[in-house]
Amino acid sequence: MRSVAAPLRQKVNKKALSGISPVRQSAAMAAQGRQPSESTVKGVQVIGLCRFSVPSSGAFQTEHETIEERRAFLYDPRRLDQRFAWFEHVNLPGIEAQKDPAFTYILLLGEDLPEPWRARMEAHAARIPQMVIEYAPPIHHRQACADAMAKHIDPDAEAVIQFRQDDDDGVAVDFVQRLRRDFRKTRGVFKDRGLMALDYNRGINLHEKTGTLTPVPLYHSFLGAGFAVCTRPGDGNYVLDFYHHVIWQQMAAVTFPSAFMWVRGAHDGNDSGKVSENWKIKKDPAELRQILRKRFRIDLPAFKAALRVLDGSGKDVAE
Repeated sequence: MRSVAAPLRQKVNKKALSGISPVRQSAAMAAQGRQPSESTVKGVQVIGLCRFSVPSSGAFQTEHETIEERRAFLYDPRRLDQRFAWFEHVNLPGIEAQKDPAFTYILLLGEDLPEPWRARMEAHAARIPQMVIEYAPPIHHRQACADAMAKHIDPDAEAVIQFRQDDDDGVAVDFVQRLRRDFRKTRGVFKDRGLMALDYNRGINLHEKTGTLTPVPLYHSFLGAGFAVCTRPGDGNYVLDFYHHVIWQQMAAVTFPSAFMWVRGAHDGNDSGKVSENWKIKKDPAELRQILRKRFRIDLPAFKAALRVLDGSGKDVAE
């Protein structure tokens, strides 16, 4: 599938690209003396995308007749509180702790995301050098994603490694480091083809039900989290242009099963919990908690406390 966005044609300064952000975010960055992260090293750029409750057409399990109905659904205060709990306790910790800091992490928000959640998200962006907020109008989600990423592509890069994840997904602290290392190992395939996928198929489903957290380790290839697409700048290809579960039909793909590289949220707000018994990995629960803490920086006690607040019961929950 080709990109829905037109290829980039105008050569722009990559430092200017890496600093693109809304006015309020720029002001917060300046006030804190923070500079945006450089994402291109030795010709290879790493750039990620996370969509957070963006009112748009397509891409949602729940269908709505109008954009107003979708907006009301996405911006329901209880739903936003749930999404923030997962985002702040599962998604952000691994992004902040990346061993290789040279990447850009685009957070795509609806242009009308209400307060106080808007200011809360902008505070995260002001604090994290790699995070850049892009606000999208209510258009088709693939167009919105392509438009957001196009602003930050380095036109001088040899390759652009693009990854995506949902707001309730997490990646290991060496994810960006591994992307660059494994791209170097497979660079010949990329040069020959111009498109290539890097897939990490060992991860953890983090199930939440009525406040109880249960980590389930498993193998699962080409998920929304834990894989990346290697593209050439200006070719008009963006990671959301491809259906991730069949991406191996559209380009060369290399899978690495050696380490736990992703965490995927599984709760009543998505359908991520259904997996084959044949895919599951046997692990001691104590070892799993250690993996979540060390490789993903997920603080389970703090996350459980946040879930208790959402539940409103005040009762203790166990993983």
